Parts: sequence; structure tokens; C-alpha cells
Amino acid sequence: MSEPNIYEFISFRDWLTQWHAARQADAPAFTRTEVSHRLGLPRTRGYFSDVLAGKRVTETFLERFCELLDLPKAEERFFRTLVRFDQAETPEEKELALEQLVALNRAPSFLLEPAAWSYYRDWRHGAIRALLETQDLDEASLPKAAARLQPSFTPGQALESLQLLRDLGLVTKDARGFWKPSQKTIATPHWARDEVFRLLQAQQLDLVRQALVRPGDGSRAVATNLVSVSEAGYDRIRQSLERFRDELRAIVHRDQDPADRVVLIANALLPLQEARP
Repeated sequence: MSEPNIYEFISFRDWLTQWHAARQADAPAFTRTEVSHRLGLPRTRGYFSDVLAGKRVTETFLERFCELLDLPKAEERFFRTLVRFDQAETPEEKELALEQLVALNRAPSFLLEPAAWSYYRDWRHGAIRALLETQDLDEASLPKAAARLQPSFTPGQALESLQLLRDLGLVTKDARGFWKPSQKTIATPHWARDEVFRLLQAQQLDLVRQALVRPGDGSRAVATNLVSVSEAGYDRIRQSLERFRDELRAIVHRDQDPADRVVLIANALLPLQEARP
């Protein structure tokens, strides 16, 4: 059984799982317990299993993993970056690690294409795309319109977003020479629904926080609820949120009136306590 290509993974735990399966297929005695022993834990049976299940890898054990894996230098750098990406504690750290993964990757089948990654890494690109739907704008008039967004854009940011949208085919010029979205809504690719999209969501939720500390004019609607609920109730809430998201998309898709504003809609269901066994 051949070992997996590390460049095709975004999770070091997933890669380790398949690496171990390949190794054990060739050497049945190479169990998870044996891996723990080779990592310098002769009296521990479950450390490697715990890592695969989500246990944090310290710098000491990262070095031990690298020694055990004995990867070529380029692949070792990629593995180290995968670990940093997984264990990043802030959106900024995670974004930096993901940028490094894109730069280090040597496989054309990697999950992230640079242009698509550029779109999802910054909320501003989606905002400009939405803004183009609300007004007749070209390169000359876009910067002034974008400056009225909250938070506002610099002219350079607005034109940079427009260029990216053009490159991705997400906007086209109409018969009058104005830039318009090429389609009403866009689907999020499967990879962006995981790690990359979380970075975008973190930015968008920070916009909500910023808006809450600014004086309001009564036009915004923000509601939060802190409740206790059963597992069954939690599942029903999550399903309700999914139905609400589908309804929102349908409203946007079927809206026949001219768009006249850019809005951010955010909803979140966040467990503040781990479920009891």
C-alpha cells in the first residue's frame, strides 16, 4: 500500500491516519501503540490515537514526529505547516499558515487554487460584488461608492477587488459599460466550506462586532440568545437554521426589485459547553 501524498491534505491528522494505515499494511506490527513507543513513550499506548483524535502536538513531539516520519525536507516543511495551521489559536495565525501551505504546495490537485483562495480570504471582495448589484458603477465611480461602505474601502482596495472579480469571471460589463455580477448567487466550493471559509466567517463576524459598537440608526436587527437545551433540541435548532439559510438564498434569488443596499446576514449556533458523555 503506497503512502499518501501529503500535498493533497489540509489536515495533518488525516494525513497521519492514512500514513499509518499504509505503513501498517506493509508491517502489521506497526500499530498505533508502536508509534507511541517510537515517539519516546514506551509506557503509553494511546498517545498517537489521541493525536489522531485531536490532541494538541507540542513542539517537543512535533520534532519527534518529524524524526519518526523521516520525510524529505520539502515535505517536512509542509507537515510542520499543516500542524501550525491546525493548531493556530487566532484567525490571523491560521490565515498565515494557510498562505504558507499554498506557497509550499507542489501538487496541482491541491484543494486551493490561488485565485479562489484570494476571493475567500477577504470579505471585501464579496462586498464589492454585492455593491455592483446595487448601483451602476465602473472603474471611475466604484472607489467613491466603496468609500461609503462600513467599514469603508480605500480606492486601491476597491479596484483590487474589482480586478479579482473580473479575473474569476464573477462580474462582467453590461451593454452600458457598468460592472455587474455575472450571476445572482454563487455556490461555495466544498473546500471553502471547511477551513478556508471559517477564516472568512471570522472576518464577517468581526464586522458584526464592529457594527454593534457604532451608533445605530434603527435599521439593523441583531438578536442573541443564551439558552440551555437538550441534544434533540440542539439538532432541531441547527436544522431550523439550515432551513432559514435556504430561505434567505431563495429570497435573494427571487428578488425582482432592483437591489439598493449591501447587507451582512450572520447567524451562529455555538456550544459553550462540551456535551456530557
